[in-house]
Amino acid sequence: MICWPEGSMEFVSRAGAEGSSGDRRWPCKVRVKSCSRYMAELIIHYGRGSSINAVLGKYMGGQYICIPDMDVGCAVGRFSDIEGNKEKLRFHMGDEEAATVAHALRAISGYSGMDWI
Repeated sequence: MICWPEGSMEFVSRAGAEGSSGDRRWPCKVRVKSCSRYMAELIIHYGRGSSINAVLGKYMGGQYICIPDMDVGCAVGRFSDIEGNKEKLRFHMGDEEAATVAHALRAISGYSGMDWI
């Protein structure tokens, strides 16, 4: 894995079908706090001063995310796969948080120029 420099990216997270009455959007920001060969720490800021601290890592089966403050941990797919990652995260957290984290992973893939691993 190539380590990214510290930095932050702004993005818009979305839940619900685009154009439907349930379509919601909110501004977010993700910051790479630290990075090593097989792990990166992120802080994801979203609405009303809320934040999610997350750890991304690599293991033999692929990539994972761990969110200790929410007792969440699971495998994730390619960081650019918003829908697939949302589905995996929805088993462990609410729809809005899952969408925020999935969009943050997409922002990370754009920042690094790759899907990380």
